[in-house]
Amino acid sequence: MFFSIDRLSLIEEINKCNRIIDLKSPSPSITGICFDVSVDNLVLISTNTIISIKTTIKLNEMNLNIKQAGNILIRGKYFLEILKKMDDEIVNISCVENNIVVLSGKKLEFSLNILDYNDYPLIAFRENGDNITVNCNDLKKALNQTIISVNEWKQKIVLSGLNFSLKNGIFYIIGTDGYRVSRKRINYWSPQLEGKFETNIPYRSVLEIIKLLPDVGECKISIMDSYTCIFINNTIFQTTVLEGQFPDVNAVFPTDFNTTIFVDNKKFFKLISRADLPNDDNSIPVVNLVLENEKIFIKSSIHQVGSFEEEFDDFELKGIDDQNISFNSKYLIESLRTFETKMIEINLIDAKKPIVISSTEDDSLSQIILPMFSN
Repeated sequence: MFFSIDRLSLIEEINKCNRIIDLKSPSPSITGICFDVSVDNLVLISTNTIISIKTTIKLNEMNLNIKQAGNILIRGKYFLEILKKMDDEIVNISCVENNIVVLSGKKLEFSLNILDYNDYPLIAFRENGDNITVNCNDLKKALNQTIISVNEWKQKIVLSGLNFSLKNGIFYIIGTDGYRVSRKRINYWSPQLEGKFETNIPYRSVLEIIKLLPDVGECKISIMDSYTCIFINNTIFQTTVLEGQFPDVNAVFPTDFNTTIFVDNKKFFKLISRADLPNDDNSIPVVNLVLENEKIFIKSSIHQVGSFEEEFDDFELKGIDDQNISFNSKYLIESLRTFETKMIEINLIDAKKPIVISSTEDDSLSQIILPMFSN
């Protein structure tokens, strides 16, 4: 095996693959990155059994020049460290006696021991399932706006990730931990879908997808068997999915409210942040919102720390002006951060019904927080 390639581009591609590897895996081969070199392309593959990544670099892309086909299994960490130490724009990579890989430039040469390629598992990438195409930046934004409601350690496994689904021709990404719900609608394109398009992506997989997604271009989401694939430029990201039926949270979103507060997002965020008192015993930060006489009173207190109260009147009101609701301030702060709009709406029914946060400037995003009782 012998090929040459742009060094910085190779570092970027190996970083993608290396990021998902579990170095604590009992199988040494799983901790490696597989290089498959054919006459016209270079394929990099890595896996941690939950997530798998496959990147294909075609001849002449990234200055790829292939002189001899072959296969190797490298330890990504050490391979990256050496590439970063080199100064050459183009590096040569060759295999010697099936157990050593040589990285060379114009004036230097490194040799590394490699793993046994024959021990690497055969990974099947499902590339032909039902699929939709979305804008990469829209998808990245949607994932960041909804992952806040996911509890990775939720006992109900299906809730420990995000749900992707088509409902009545609308593509939703939804997360919930039972106490709050994040729902985002994004535009998509798809061929005629024959089956049901729904999948549950694990929390850790979502984090890696966010890192991989560029700010421009489109990507394809494909569902087949018990796997979901995201096609991003020259990379296929494949993840196993969470088993179980995700709850239909669309059905529980309130649509009629007794009170709507129209308020500047930054001002309201600062208000709730001031009420979010620090504590050392991991107490749930409860904040009380009292709406009375066209004024908002925000109150909070934590035993052995102190209390807070502030009057706020910089808002517009629709509906009744008599509400008294307590909620988890951490949840509200995280929800407010997901909105990029100047104005938001705090929609209320009563002290026992969900609080819905939305914005007329961007009606694709909704956040729900369940109220709670203050101490």
